Parts: sequence; structure tokens; C-alpha cells
Amino acid sequence: YKNFIAGQLSQLEHKDIPALGEKKWGEFFIGDLFTVSRPKARNKDDYDFGNIPFVASGAVNNGVMKCCNAKPGESLDKGNCITVSPVDGSTFYQPMVFLGRGGAGSSILMLRSDWLNLYLGQFVARAVQQTCSKYTYGHMGNKDSIKRERIMLPISDDGKPDYEYMEQYAKNMMLRKYEQYLAFIDRQSSAEEV
Repeated sequence: YKNFIAGQLSQLEHKDIPALGEKKWGEFFIGDLFTVSRPKARNKDDYDFGNIPFVASGAVNNGVMKCCNAKPGESLDKGNCITVSPVDGSTFYQPMVFLGRGGAGSSILMLRSDWLNLYLGQFVARAVQQTCSKYTYGHMGNKDSIKRERIMLPISDDGKPDYEYMEQYAKNMMLRKYEQYLAFIDRQSSAEEV
């Protein structure tokens, strides 16, 4: 685990940036930032266990209900997108290919954009969840309604989303977490030696 963290730390660089409260924020329609789609009709019970995440409207575990094998010739949903549950607004960044639950009204919604990456996905997914958390089983979101939802994002001087800031903010947070994990491991190792 220490080797994994060292590898992650070597890929990230901390930069001093303003705090969230010091940034200007702007309001944006989700439909102006993303293309919105749904996966094809699928049910997790129709799949055998394997190594491909099956993402549905779950509020935990990144929405992954189980890992399964794709059916022969089946196209997977591309990663590097944000998935949203229309049932409760649970929102997650999906970094890798997956099988998304599609079909009925509670199938997930997928948000895609060329500017998205791991760090921006983590940041923006939280902003989307803030807005979509109002969804309930009796008042579910859909492909059209989510496009009209507004999210608040940090902006640059020209009033556009400040993607560089959001990306660096997420990197700084990940660095801080990795350093906390290393400190915890070191404390555990020291305690075991005593």
C-alpha cells in the first residue's frame, strides 16, 4: 500500500490556490456543460459475476451493484463520465468502462464532456449531487429535467468555469488524503514495534 501511495504522490503536485470561499462562483445549466444520455436497457440479475462494474442507482460504492461479465458482443459504457441516480440524486465519477443500468425510469443518467478527467470529475460530481439530491422516488429526475438543473462552480475572470482551479483543488485534496493515510500507516507500524 505504501508503494501505491508513493506512486500516486509522484504524479501529483501541490499548488497553493485560493480557498473555496475566496473564489467567485457562477451558476451553469448542466445541459450547457454536458451531453446527457442513458445506458441501454440492462438488469444486473441478467449478468454473471466478473470484473466489469455494473453501475445502477445506488447511493454507495460509486453506484456499483456488482462486478460482472459483459455478454458476447455487448458494448460497454465508456468511463470518464459522471453518473447520476434519478431516484435520489446520488452522483459519482466513473473512471473506467462499466455496464450501466438502463431501461426503466430509474436507470442512471450519464453526463459526458471532453474537458472531464478524474480530478474535474470528482469536483463537479459533488456540485451535481448538491443540486440533484432533491430527487426522490416520487419526484425522479430524467434526461430532460437534469439538463435544466443548475450547478454552482468556481469561475475565472471571464465568468467561465475555472477548470484549472477545480482540477488543482481536487489534486490538493487527494494529496492531503494520501499523506494522512501514510501518517496512519506509520503510526500503526510504530505501535506494532513497541
